[in-house]
Amino acid sequence: MDQSVKKIVLATPPLSLRERYGALAGAGNTMPSLGLLSLAAVVREEGFDCSVVEASSQGLGFDETLKEILTLSPDYIGLTSTTLSICAAAELAQKANVRDSRLKIIVGGPHLTALPYETLQAFPSFDYGVIGEGENTLVELLHVLADGGDVKEVRGIIYRDADNLQLTGRRPFIEDLDSLPLPAWHLLSGFPQRYRPPAFRFHRLPAASLVTSRGCPNTCIFCDRSVFGNRCRSFSSGYILEMVKLLYHRYGIKEILIEDDTFFLSQQRVREVCEGLLREDLRFSWSCLGRINSADREILALMKRAGCWQIGYGIESGDQRILNLAKKNISLEEVKETIRITKEARIEIKGFFILGFPEEDKRSLKQTEEFTRTLPLDDISVSFMTPFPGSELFQDAHRYGRFDIDWQKMNLLTVVFVPYGLTEADLIRASHNIWKWFYLRPRIIFGYLMRMIKNPAIGFNLFRGFLAFIAMLFAREKE
Repeated sequence: MDQSVKKIVLATPPLSLRERYGALAGAGNTMPSLGLLSLAAVVREEGFDCSVVEASSQGLGFDETLKEILTLSPDYIGLTSTTLSICAAAELAQKANVRDSRLKIIVGGPHLTALPYETLQAFPSFDYGVIGEGENTLVELLHVLADGGDVKEVRGIIYRDADNLQLTGRRPFIEDLDSLPLPAWHLLSGFPQRYRPPAFRFHRLPAASLVTSRGCPNTCIFCDRSVFGNRCRSFSSGYILEMVKLLYHRYGIKEILIEDDTFFLSQQRVREVCEGLLREDLRFSWSCLGRINSADREILALMKRAGCWQIGYGIESGDQRILNLAKKNISLEEVKETIRITKEARIEIKGFFILGFPEEDKRSLKQTEEFTRTLPLDDISVSFMTPFPGSELFQDAHRYGRFDIDWQKMNLLTVVFVPYGLTEADLIRASHNIWKWFYLRPRIIFGYLMRMIKNPAIGFNLFRGFLAFIAMLFAREKE
């Protein structure tokens, strides 16, 4: 390696499964950050020496993470962070600065993008912040730093100028996502065997996740769209198939989790992907997320033929008034119809629900509980309303309830927002009722037993997930 080539280590902050998932840590997700892999691919293409340290996914502590990073002798450290992990990112940066004061620390991700001034003011260990979509901005910043240029010319960053913070404005979005190189999976230590999806979200291993689009045109008040914006941009079907073929042939991937919120937005693209999977005879199973009312029988049948076994739908509430206030732009009747035609296609369904919306009351909580019992769901997720920075609700949450703005509690499973008229105990009780009723039914238990019998290789993960669920139920019984 040319000694003049600058080195950067991209890392996720050390954050334990317990910090991320609480009592459900045993069923937690240890998949790598796709954002880091995309950044790494672009940075390497531009001639920098780039490594990836997946501290969060691999369960590394601060000392282990720091040792891995400093062993690589980097010039720069790039950290990606959510709101939940921003304090851990700052602590890692501070420890790195103590060990080597010459290091430049760059932070990016949704929390920094939503609160750039607040983040750098709170954490002096960060030197630069990359705002929004990071690939082009990070590459330009690295070139300027390596060449001794003026960082104020780099669009899309926040930086320290003496005692002041300077923001250089937003960089335009990347219009042609296909211009990006394929994610740098080869930089991951032990990929794919060392990485696991959530216990209940896969049929086979090894597994990988994909994001095939950026941006969301929907207006839900609880979603942070600050990084990728309100307009959906997609990778082409050809690019998606190239990613899939690489994962399938080189890494032996047998399961893919498509994480787009808007995977169904273009049915033509979904059709092309499914037809490509069938044409290439790529025999793996896959799941995705979908929006209620965005699919029809024809496309669902094609997805099933192409290997799709599960779709997750954001249902959120069983009270139409709450759905309207949340700007979901769906109806309860559309929920029922979408679930009906998905079941007709013999695709399993995971329903996502949120408790504690603004203006939520005991009546609406009860309606959500009752609504979950009318739907033929195969899996369920129940979280608490969390007004993340960057969401519409973050700005005025205090108008609607008591909001504990503690970034280290924002894991969706800890109550940080309680609507006026309710208590934290009300929300926990409603959540417990839904979880307990749903998962302790014979049909659900039998379904998971059959999955374990059909594929013993995933039995341990399912059993561990079930134990985590039982531990959560008992923990909440005591609250």
